Amino acid sequence: MEREIVSEAGTADRTQAVRETVPEWWAYAREFPHWYVWRGVAGHYYARIRGMSPPRVVRAPNVEDLRDEIARIELLPRPVSPRPYFRNHCA
Repeated sequence: MEREIVSEAGTADRTQAVRETVPEWWAYAREFPHWYVWRGVAGHYYARIRGMSPPRVVRAPNVEDLRDEIARIELLPRPVSPRPYFRNHCA
């Protein structure tokens, strides 16, 4: 089995390729880890909190505006769903 020798130039090319494939949103991902973000077909960015019912979805034309929308939503009180009377009623 032969080993492949990677040159410094090859490493730089790979680093550049990774930077080009990283989504723009990742710059803010640590700030809002519980939000799921995707880019729509028309180019707008959308975000939602996983598992939230009713779902809260925000959208914006770019990641900076999306970050501002998420920050605004984070300041609003979250609706509290009532606890069910029959927990684990199927168990």
